[in-house]
Amino acid sequence: MKPVCRLRIAEGAAVVKVMGSGPAVLCLHGVSANRATWDAIGRRLATRFTVLAPDLLGRGDSDRPAIASYRLEDEVRRVADLVHRAGIERALLVGHSHGAAIALGLARKLSSVAGLVLVNPVTPWSRRPPILSLPGLRRSRLAAAALSRFRKPVTRYILERRVLGPAVDVAPDLVERYSAPYASEDQARALLAIVTDWHPDELLSWLPVARVPTLVLAGAHDRRMRIADTARLADLLGASYVVVARAGHALPDEQPDLVCEAIREVAEPLGLPSYDLTKCRVEPNKGKLNGE
Repeated sequence: MKPVCRLRIAEGAAVVKVMGSGPAVLCLHGVSANRATWDAIGRRLATRFTVLAPDLLGRGDSDRPAIASYRLEDEVRRVADLVHRAGIERALLVGHSHGAAIALGLARKLSSVAGLVLVNPVTPWSRRPPILSLPGLRRSRLAAAALSRFRKPVTRYILERRVLGPAVDVAPDLVERYSAPYASEDQARALLAIVTDWHPDELLSWLPVARVPTLVLAGAHDRRMRIADTARLADLLGASYVVVARAGHALPDEQPDLVCEAIREVAEPLGLPSYDLTKCRVEPNKGKLNGE
């Protein structure tokens, strides 16, 4: 069983998985994912770093407030609150997809951000699916019921057609991991609110003012974020940029060793202090997700 802690933030409780010991590496998952995104990464880095992987509000085992906004400004504010409550004084931030956009916003807002690793990042020029603009979708009980009931085939379709690269098969356990957090209609309603509030162009207002060491990782076969856009973002940030062959939009799952090496490469020169684990109280019997 992996230890988790529950941190009280302004709008509810956030569950954070804590792996290893050493300098803090805060890992932020994508818009509809959960902390399990970072399982393989945490196992590999645990001997050198403290990997903190939260469920963002509304996802995984974190609270799902009935009334909450999930615009980028709100996501950044909440994770900044979490950083404060967890007592993280200095950290490397790693973000996947939408989590990368949040990481960039945090680098603008917090002096505690020492470096960034942006994995398959959302960019200000990422395309927003037109379906997310349908009137009434955000609060539709019918859509939530359908999403919950058909979550597995929908998840499999998205993984096959939009997420994974050509070198990875869609395994049943991967479908289960991505779909399980939306088994109830309540969870599905939260997901609808989250994705309909998602506006990638908001990121332009949240790019860091001061530059920190940054590495951008992109998949050559990413069908969600265009390579030209991730290259443009890396150039705008003055970041190092790596395109991974035969990889799609799920580098933490497709190429965990490569992602870990990238994290070590950025983190080691930063001289980060060791994270005090007592600041994130472990509750081993709470906040379980997918068999933890």
